[in-house]
Amino acid sequence: MRIITTVVCVITIIAALPTYAQKNFMEWTSTPVQYTLSDKYKEESGVVLEDYRKTTLKEDSDGEIYVYVELKRRIKVLDDKGVESYNKIYVRVSNDAQVKKIMARTILPDGKIINMPEDKILDVEEEGKRYKKFAMEGVVKGSEIEYYSEIKYPLFVFGMEYFMFNSAPIQHAKFELSVPEHLFFDVKGYNGFIVEKDTLVNKNRYVYAYLDNIEPIKEEQYGYVDPHLPSVHYKLSYNYARDKNVRMNTWSNLAKNVYTNYHSFSSKEIKAMENFLKKISIPKNATTDQKISLIESYIKSNINITSEPLSDNASEIEQIVKTKVASNFGATRLIIGVLESAGLKPSIVFPSKRDDTPIDESFENFRLLNDIIFYFPETDKFLDPVNIENRYPVINPTCGATTGIFIKETEIGGFKSAIASFDTIPLLPFESSSTDMDVTIKFNKERDSLHIDSKQILSGYSSVTYRFIYNSIPKDKHEDFTKDIVSNISESDSITKMKIDNMDYSNVYDNKPLVISAHIQSADLLESAGPNMLIKIGEVIGTQAQMYDDKKRKLPIVIQYPHDLKRIIRLEIPSGYKIKNLNDLKLNIIDKDAKGSTMGFISDYTLNGNLLTININEYYKETYYPVERIDEFKSVINAAADFNKIVLVMEKL
Repeated sequence: MRIITTVVCVITIIAALPTYAQKNFMEWTSTPVQYTLSDKYKEESGVVLEDYRKTTLKEDSDGEIYVYVELKRRIKVLDDKGVESYNKIYVRVSNDAQVKKIMARTILPDGKIINMPEDKILDVEEEGKRYKKFAMEGVVKGSEIEYYSEIKYPLFVFGMEYFMFNSAPIQHAKFELSVPEHLFFDVKGYNGFIVEKDTLVNKNRYVYAYLDNIEPIKEEQYGYVDPHLPSVHYKLSYNYARDKNVRMNTWSNLAKNVYTNYHSFSSKEIKAMENFLKKISIPKNATTDQKISLIESYIKSNINITSEPLSDNASEIEQIVKTKVASNFGATRLIIGVLESAGLKPSIVFPSKRDDTPIDESFENFRLLNDIIFYFPETDKFLDPVNIENRYPVINPTCGATTGIFIKETEIGGFKSAIASFDTIPLLPFESSSTDMDVTIKFNKERDSLHIDSKQILSGYSSVTYRFIYNSIPKDKHEDFTKDIVSNISESDSITKMKIDNMDYSNVYDNKPLVISAHIQSADLLESAGPNMLIKIGEVIGTQAQMYDDKKRKLPIVIQYPHDLKRIIRLEIPSGYKIKNLNDLKLNIIDKDAKGSTMGFISDYTLNGNLLTININEYYKETYYPVERIDEFKSVINAAADFNKIVLVMEKL
């Protein structure tokens, strides 16, 4: 928002906005229009008949321009589930907003209308967010629920509206933007939304957008919903009252303002950061990777970085180094300044996120710029400046395998500024992230329990959460956390010889794996079957995801990050026994495209005397798999789940 504010500050919007009326689809009539429900929706629990939104820039009596956002929604409930799902309404109200009007009513199947009394509209706060909440009265099957809200906001010139509601289909969706005629907003629809050309009526500029019969997008395993939601985005591009030929709020404008905000320091700030740098022990022969890693680690270990500033000084460098408290903005500036004091040149990057609406190079919606990462041209690696869980060169994997805006420093005539360009943000190479396992299993003398020596070996993205937890919780809690991890192999109260190697963050930049070792004594994997024994060898790899449903897939498959899982399981077979069903251990499910094998689950075994060695390799080399490959993807996922169910039959000789 600081970036947006900076850009907006150069805009002077001075114009009175007269009242208007054109396509008044927001009108609240005493006799609502009757709709014919589409036959294809008659099996649904609820259908949104109308989802109408309107955004208006308007000058108030105080001479300031505000944004009025209106919503009118009408829902038909078709069964008891629909009644339960839709009879409680929440209207989100941000802290800087003012509710101007809320109306609601129930329209019964016989046409009778039950209006919502104002005193039944309650102010509530849930999970730190403010809402207007009300329960609709008299709702039965076949009823329609209709409500309207108008909320006033301080001026903003970037926005978006997403059209999805409680996973219900939307029969009619409309959006209107109304601004004074001297302002020109670009408006763009995504995922099917149609935007009409702007029109001028009574000194107002209107833009309309619409889409009918929006099918709900439901959550699916290994799929992200948000990038596929129908939506409308808008942004101010021209102020014709100032200059018809100057396009506003461009990526170039953004680059210059971002560079000024994050790279400009006073002489006092520079001195404070130079003194701060002296506290960091950096060897003279340190490589660039080591310098970056040491600076990041020191700052993240000694500065409390918070998205909600605890004081007004949390963005000021001199105060940050004194109080050890920083806002995200302040911490980002501090890290940039200290890196530059050490002779390093980070470039700011705004990444798209794979689980959210992607940034569109052709449409400058600054509202999508929610995250910042750094790029180092010298090492071709990235750093996350405020997330203490991630350490160089690991960033949030949802920011990788995307496109981002790179803010690159430029110098003309001794004046430093920046330019913006789009480029790819790669993830770590496939082989860098693994969740490996090395397990040796022996029977006790009585052959009624097992001694299990296990190692779990985590590298790259796979190690991030575990390493963060080990470094965040008290040392006396490490044992309990390790037991939780190890219990995935076998439930047991007897877990000893626990050891964690390469736990420190200093192991991240050269990707030394985090190794979690333990000895387990357990009978859970054993069962008797007369003279024979059953060993649940598949459970050693832990519970696995599975995809056995036959529903038609809609979303493309998205892996959080490419990775592989190599598991070695050694089983010492007691004398006097042989394994009857060794071939059950052989699975070979691989998928190939033009690049070769991109995913697979392969398991095999060798038997050397009484030592059975099982080798398993499961891998996913790509981030995206098209929906057309869902059957192949399911086969690999389910192969792991099938292996988890394997029980070896140990037959007494």
